[in-house]
Amino acid sequence: MRASLSIAAIFAVAAAVSCAQAAEQQQGGILNFDAAYFADQRPNTAMDMINRVPGFSFNDGNTARGFAGTAGNVLIDGQRPTSKSDDLQSILQRIPASDVDHIELIRGGAPGIDMQGQTVIANVIRKKEASTQWVLDVSDNFFQDGHTVPGASLNFTEHKGAATFEASATRYAGFDDSVGWGFHKEKIYNPDGTVTLIDQRAHTTGQGSGGAFTGAATVPLWDGTFKANLALQDSPFYSTAAYYGDPGDRFISDDSVSRNAELGLHWNGKFGSWEDETLFLQRIGFSKDVNASSQTINAIPDDEIFNSSSTTGESIARETLRYPWSDAFTIETGAEGAYNYLDGETSFILNGQSITLPDAKAHVDEKRGEVFGQGTWRISPEWLFEAGARFEYSIISEQSDNNLSRSFFYPKPRAILTWSPTKDDQLRLRYEKVVGQLDFGNFIATGNLGGNGVTSGNSNLRPDQRIQYEVSYEHHFWEKGALTLQLIHEEITDVVDLVPVQASDGTFFDAPGNIGNGQNNQFNLDFVLPLDHLGLKNGRFHTIANYQLSSVRDPVTGEHRVISAERPQDLEFSLSQDIESLKSTWKIGYFNGWDEHYFRLEQTQHRSVSPPYTYVFWEYKPTPDWSLHFELDNLGQFVYDNQYFDYSDRRDIGTLVETEDRSIKSQPRIYIEIRKTF
Repeated sequence: MRASLSIAAIFAVAAAVSCAQAAEQQQGGILNFDAAYFADQRPNTAMDMINRVPGFSFNDGNTARGFAGTAGNVLIDGQRPTSKSDDLQSILQRIPASDVDHIELIRGGAPGIDMQGQTVIANVIRKKEASTQWVLDVSDNFFQDGHTVPGASLNFTEHKGAATFEASATRYAGFDDSVGWGFHKEKIYNPDGTVTLIDQRAHTTGQGSGGAFTGAATVPLWDGTFKANLALQDSPFYSTAAYYGDPGDRFISDDSVSRNAELGLHWNGKFGSWEDETLFLQRIGFSKDVNASSQTINAIPDDEIFNSSSTTGESIARETLRYPWSDAFTIETGAEGAYNYLDGETSFILNGQSITLPDAKAHVDEKRGEVFGQGTWRISPEWLFEAGARFEYSIISEQSDNNLSRSFFYPKPRAILTWSPTKDDQLRLRYEKVVGQLDFGNFIATGNLGGNGVTSGNSNLRPDQRIQYEVSYEHHFWEKGALTLQLIHEEITDVVDLVPVQASDGTFFDAPGNIGNGQNNQFNLDFVLPLDHLGLKNGRFHTIANYQLSSVRDPVTGEHRVISAERPQDLEFSLSQDIESLKSTWKIGYFNGWDEHYFRLEQTQHRSVSPPYTYVFWEYKPTPDWSLHFELDNLGQFVYDNQYFDYSDRRDIGTLVETEDRSIKSQPRIYIEIRKTF
């Protein structure tokens, strides 16, 4: 109660003293932040600047097939990045801060702006003058047990007239931050009423060192702008888990590799009064994974090997037309077509014998088309209304144990009403139907020998459909402060969770499947409090709190429960300060961890990260072209815990026969980064 009153008091004081923001100039629903606004921070990249925009929470987008509905919430020069393999955060981290003219915060929408399905987006506007810049970035991660994970990148950017050329070469620093020493405990409830206890030491590792190359060229063409981008990625990763002690040592390994290539072509220009945007994208990928487990109990070996490999492809063509009917009203229409495929093969060998798996080998392809249209109407300086719909038709075919071909048609309406009574306040109402996308990986068997074992593929999946209702409120104050509150209610049809399926030999496996209807409620808070008025010059307190509660009827027990893998809460705090005299920035942060549940036919699972996760960093920038970042991560050494509860039969009729707890205390980490601009 005291905490709530304190926040309310701070908010009341902030609202009372809120004044004109020198760094922000409102144009309808747009707030502008020029480079001077970020000067105290001395940012290195556009990503650093994005993280300092008040009232904005970065969203990297998702990796679903197609282009519509997968965007993050940042534009670059008014355009969404064409690439999907090269994630938005990496792109922003390669843009030098010195190359950014200003950042626009577009709230609710604006005529002529493609909101990419978001209610709030940031638009990074780069400088236009001629320049050439090289940036060398080297880093290393030092863990408590002595192993290190280095990384490096070299980035090139050149502006020449209206043309821009970009290239980067990166050596990834891939690691699992939850590795270390811990324990593995089991309780086996025997039929005679006795209990067998297993108590072992446990140790885990996990890291990889991949590489990537990206290149892009943006040039004037046909009275418009043409951009071509290329991305090549290679991402190997190797992890182990070892358990020591009675009834026998066990060693589990997972060796994987993923390779991707992508080519994107994008043109934006005008035909008369119409603005045209044309996009082509081609992606191909290959992945392979070998998961092995070895244990000997009473001189009897227990060896398991699960192999999987797949090749994937995606081809997209998209056309968008926008027409400014008037200064206050813009219409947009277009279409997208896509072809996607996956060729996957899996095998499971137990003690030298091959085990039959449902859908062990499959070819899946999707032909999908979508048409869309929407209008954006600036009713008055205070009111904005956006409404439209997308209509999706797809055919998914599979050749595996079952040769199936199914078609789906989904209309996806959307409407947003925005009210801005003052330049500092905005209220947004949103209604939208969101349709999920079937994961091709769910059509073939998967294996996790260090966790829940083998999971079957399932040919009879349908995408989930969510009707979303959202209300959000945003208030800016004290020039650098913001409070954003968001409430979302979802009505879900065809919830995708886990269901039992039967192999040809009569064996049951768990598999992804549809389990009926459900709902989900989310409450999100983002609060940035500048501390200048409270005595800490250039200080900043930032709170992010996300809560959600889902509900669905369990297909085994018939009782209501949460949806598998839904995390109920996410709470983060940070305190930072820019010290101009020392040319430095320091920050202290805290994260409270997460937990999630899974429900299988004869097993439940609970995964969690127990707090505290704390970090502190110091960044020193002696000159504009040199930067040193020193960070201590995971000072509290969070605990990664994985609990399993196994039943003698289906959970509704079986009895608990075994509990298993795998707990690892993670390691603190020292991170050092040196950046030089030429």
